[in-house]
Amino acid sequence: MLHTRCCTLRTLLLLGFSSVALSVCTAGVFAHGATREKRGGQVERSITADRRVIVSACTLSGGFTVRGWDRNEVRVRSDGSDIELTRIDQTKSEQATELKVTAKTSRSNARSSCLMFGGLEMDVPRGANVRLQTTSGDISLTDVARATVVTTSGNIDLTKMREETTATVIGGDISVRDSTGLFNLHATGGSIDARHLVPLAASDTVSASTVSGEVNLNQVTHQRVNVNSVSGQVTYSGELLRNGSYSFQNLSGEIRLSIPASSSFRLVTNVGETVKINSDFNLNYTQNQNIGPGNRREPRRVNATVGTGEALIRVSLLTGSLRISKT
Repeated sequence: MLHTRCCTLRTLLLLGFSSVALSVCTAGVFAHGATREKRGGQVERSITADRRVIVSACTLSGGFTVRGWDRNEVRVRSDGSDIELTRIDQTKSEQATELKVTAKTSRSNARSSCLMFGGLEMDVPRGANVRLQTTSGDISLTDVARATVVTTSGNIDLTKMREETTATVIGGDISVRDSTGLFNLHATGGSIDARHLVPLAASDTVSASTVSGEVNLNQVTHQRVNVNSVSGQVTYSGELLRNGSYSFQNLSGEIRLSIPASSSFRLVTNVGETVKINSDFNLNYTQNQNIGPGNRREPRRVNATVGTGEALIRVSLLTGSLRISKT
């Protein structure tokens, strides 16, 4: 009888201990990611997430490769750091709504920690909002709804973006392909190349700015396009939409517009005295050469209308040339 009671007591204690251990393990998985695997130095983490989850990460040295997929799950792989995928949302839902990738040793400071080195690969829900920053490394995103990405030294490559994209690079190039939504693209010492962009909403715009690089926009079908450059060539190739507004500002360089022969537009320019304007269109324009205080020559204001003037093109150029070609 005593032996039976002892066995029963041991069984209950073992069951109780197992339940506690399972609860602790589950809590850890829920907060910091479901799995971690090491294969040849690679670390992997994953966690169930909302389809509109916010995912952020930063690294001092290393790039990012991010792909959208159909799963309500975020999976992250690192090839150089032991990482954690940490929930920083305040909700108690099963699916995470905000996640941050951190170094394992920085768990207590998850909101501000950056990885020291190592590249990251991510698979995220297609509706995710991805926020990435690196000091040295390339950033590549494919099939993601929203993104804010910054690299100091590296290139940014964006494909099939869906809603809103902000990309900033200091020493590198930006490339955007086959994407929809709103775009804010900024480069300091590199070029911007955007092709086949479509608005998701009527209010969506494309803004591109660079200091010393080229800007090339090809088949951009937004009604609002703004390009700013200090020095370098600016090229726009594609149709002009009715009631569209296209602004091109360049301090010193060349502005090239290649538009269909059937285009209807108003051209309003503010150009320097030496700027040459060449056009395949018959521009019956008027120009004013004003003399400012101290007999200083002000920039020329040149206005012209082609067809019924359905679109508006604004050009500001101090030195260089403006070329408008028919396609």
